[in-house]
Amino acid sequence: MSIHPLKMPISRDISIHRPAVSDDDGPSVVESKAAPSLVTVMGFDNKDVLFRSDKVGVVQWRDSMGDIVALLVRLKPDTWGFSRRGDNDWQEVLEIYGNPDAT
Repeated sequence: MSIHPLKMPISRDISIHRPAVSDDDGPSVVESKAAPSLVTVMGFDNKDVLFRSDKVGVVQWRDSMGDIVALLVRLKPDTWGFSRRGDNDWQEVLEIYGNPDAT
């Protein structure tokens, strides 16, 4: 059995590319693409805007029992982190970013 030395990872471009606004997009989508840091929550129809804010820092998902099962956290502008129940650091992330009183 031979041991192969570890190789350095290949550099990747992880920058966020802003998509072009198309005339085929609905008005809610067009408005969202034009506003930096804006978070838009929509129903199944792209004209059905449920919530919109540029102040969103954390998005929580809850299961049918009301327990938080996943968090999407704005770490800095244009950089989001995702954590879910079952991750090794879930308890730590939940203590820092979870809001037990939110429903």
